Amino acid sequence: MGDDRLLRKEIRLPLDIARTRIRRHTGLYPDEDLTRDVLSVCDEVLTFVAMTPTLRDAREAVEACCIRLSQVSDRFSERNLAAISKARAQAVAAIDRLQDVLLERRRFECRPRVESVVLRQRSR
Repeated sequence: MGDDRLLRKEIRLPLDIARTRIRRHTGLYPDEDLTRDVLSVCDEVLTFVAMTPTLRDAREAVEACCIRLSQVSDRFSERNLAAISKARAQAVAAIDRLQDVLLERRRFECRPRVESVVLRQRSR
């Protein structure tokens, strides 16, 4: 049980930084680069496991959601608060999905390997 908590902490805490970045994104300042900031955190966490197609898809979903949030919250676009809220929720949900996939993959990689023993039956 302790190992599971450690795995969750190792993955969840860095991704909480990404979630916070998404929640605080306003799109009003020219130096905000949401996609770069969030993906740098995600890429850091992805170094814990071997890349799989499922992980790649989850990362791409995070990227797409961050780009969408940046577009709808851009200071030069029409500020539709409902669209911004929806895009923000979708980006956080994409981080949650990435976390789930990461935890599953990490558990798979860390599980104890059991050597199978093939028993021969005596021929009669």
